[in-house]
Parts: sequence; structure tokens; C-alpha cells
Amino acid sequence: MKRLQLADDAPIWYLLWSNQATLLSAITMMQGLLPFWDGIVPDRWFMLAGAVISSAAFILRNIEQPKAKAKLEQKRRPTNV
Repeated sequence: MKRLQLADDAPIWYLLWSNQATLLSAITMMQGLLPFWDGIVPDRWFMLAGAVISSAAFILRNIEQPKAKAKLEQKRRPTNV
């Protein structure tokens, strides 16, 4: 059985735009299920927003992020104590 391995950029998951968009999409889709916004915002607006944001996450995953890459390299560098 092959062991699963994390992606190279897993240590900086919180900096990646695609991950941020995916989390926002999940929260948006959950809001459509929760009664908090019931009667204020139609459910289909949440569904539409979730679909748009999750599609954006796919696009954002393919955009180069130099600052995130620099942060990853910094985390990989050994620190001399």
C-alpha cells in the first residue's frame, strides 16, 4: 500500500489563495443550509456564490504566488541555533 504524502506547499496552506477560496466557498455553501440568513438572503444566492467561489479556487490554484513560494523556502531553510 502506497503511503500518502502531503504536497510541497502544505506547510503554507493558509497563504494559498486557492485554499482561502475553497474555505470561503465551503462556508458560503454552509450558510445556505443554516437558518441564520433565512428570509433575508435567498438560498440560491448562497448556492451561486459558492459555485462561483469554488470555480475561482480552481483558477487560483494555477496562479503563481511568489510571496508564498518565498515563505515556503524560508520554512525549509534549516535554522542554526
